Amino acid sequence: MNKHRYTPERIVKEDLTFSIPLYQRLFTWEDSQVEGLLYDLKRHFENNGEESPYYIGMLSCIANNGYDLIDGQQRLTVTTLMGIVLKKYAKEWNDFLKDGERLNFTARSHDKEYLRQKIKGEKTEIINEKMENGIRCISNFMERSGNFSSDDERESYARNVYKNLSFFFSELPSYYASHPSSLNKYFEAMNITGKGLEQHEILKVELLKGQNNQEHLTRIWNLVADMSRPIIRKSQDETEEEYLKKYETAINSCRNKAFDAVVDSNKKQLDNEDNTEIGAIEPERHTFNHDNNDDSDRALISFPELLMMVYDIYCDLNGSYSFYREELLNVYKEHKIDDIPDFNHQLLFYRLLLDYYIIHKEGEGTVNKYTLTFGEGTARKQVEQYQSMLYVAQTPFYNWIKPILIKLHNERVDSSETLLKWLKDIDDNKLHKELKALDDMTYDKGIDRYWFWRLDYYLWERREEYFPDKADQEIVSTYTFHTNRSIEHLHPQHQTNNTEWSEADIHSFGNLAMISQSFNSEQSDDPVQVKFARIAEQASTRSLQSLKLFRMYLDAKKNPEGWTQKVKNEHQKEMYDLLKQSYIR
Repeated sequence: MNKHRYTPERIVKEDLTFSIPLYQRLFTWEDSQVEGLLYDLKRHFENNGEESPYYIGMLSCIANNGYDLIDGQQRLTVTTLMGIVLKKYAKEWNDFLKDGERLNFTARSHDKEYLRQKIKGEKTEIINEKMENGIRCISNFMERSGNFSSDDERESYARNVYKNLSFFFSELPSYYASHPSSLNKYFEAMNITGKGLEQHEILKVELLKGQNNQEHLTRIWNLVADMSRPIIRKSQDETEEEYLKKYETAINSCRNKAFDAVVDSNKKQLDNEDNTEIGAIEPERHTFNHDNNDDSDRALISFPELLMMVYDIYCDLNGSYSFYREELLNVYKEHKIDDIPDFNHQLLFYRLLLDYYIIHKEGEGTVNKYTLTFGEGTARKQVEQYQSMLYVAQTPFYNWIKPILIKLHNERVDSSETLLKWLKDIDDNKLHKELKALDDMTYDKGIDRYWFWRLDYYLWERREEYFPDKADQEIVSTYTFHTNRSIEHLHPQHQTNNTEWSEADIHSFGNLAMISQSFNSEQSDDPVQVKFARIAEQASTRSLQSLKLFRMYLDAKKNPEGWTQKVKNEHQKEMYDLLKQSYIR
């Protein structure tokens, strides 16, 4: 192994093989991370040329009859999953996959066999759900007509990734393999220097160096950094109207560059915060969740994520997937900020916009509610629900929160209706540009889960039309979006206790809905009558997991015998038509 950058092509040329040791985690990437990488690669080649290297990161290895991966197993695994799909468009990926011998899983025979079967196109007896989801995401990305206009473009993309997706290697001494304590020290050193644990605190000190108004800037930083509560807090004797007025006043002050007025108005709540000089700042260690699901935080994003987003906007970096995986201090070194007070002021401005116009989480443990501060009436609830839909669908925050905050920074929004229109425009014109053909929206073709969430939103928004019974409307009106990811077949795949359906009917869009993994495990292959009893219970307690599933139950007249192929087809057409209509405004 030498100091060249390593691409899939070079790995094949040097015939390198890798193993993931038992103590390492297997593949954990979420759909949003996989999709983010794919889109970022596409943009990179479009903007920088097809021969431009795309650096995905470091692989740290120990030579051991091939190489044991000490760090970088997630990156190499996603590359392998990409190869499984991209070999359809560029046959050289078969050389990288090497019939499943390129990447090995030590003492994990089931996972090794699963990956080997996927590579060879064989039926998989055992499924690794994370890898299966990753392959589905990659396949959907390649097949989506909005991404590529022809198979020639798909082939070009597949070859560009093969030749230019680039790793750097760090080969550790073989001594580490037989001395776990030394390996532990290596990991500890990686954690101390890396990956976002204290970087925002270090940056805080860097940005304060040489500034004349350290106390003022520290007050702003401390005010913005606490994501567990709003910047402006509501007093007990304050009306809702008075509270909203405070936010409007603060945001208008920022527009008029009267940042001191905003800080002064919040001075009382900051009096107990740390506003010491640089030399007195003690280092602290904070662990932030970068998957946007830390229930201890009120906001949808962590402070380091907010910081990166404002850095991205302020320096006009047009950051996407790879940027938001960078270490904060590396970004600071590459893109120095000339006007540090102004950066802090913009950080305050964007945090106020986030508080006011973006939903926040309520409830401890499992989040059971998302709430918006801005607006009133029906449109306010629609904005809450639409943002909730984007959030639980794991849409990367920089793909929807960033553009909506930029628009709010540059333009005044006059109503919740306008804010909702802006959100839908971003979603329809940038994130999900077109609806897939109905024949492609099947379980066996890896239907994109987003369409279930979008359908549930529009069923909720148009509930008076799609749930004409007043009692059903009341049930639907209380629907809350959750991060459900399991796809339910109402007519079960194993049909022992049901009439026989064809595979095509079982896996068709009309027979599918999105539910939680725990509920899916409970349902398993139960007959339809048992599933209907559970749906009825959810309706009575107003805890529906899927509005589509509730409609399936109602379309069958609440009778298990009523869920026939004919009813399924009618339901399917109506739901697909609603998705088509959702793009027409």
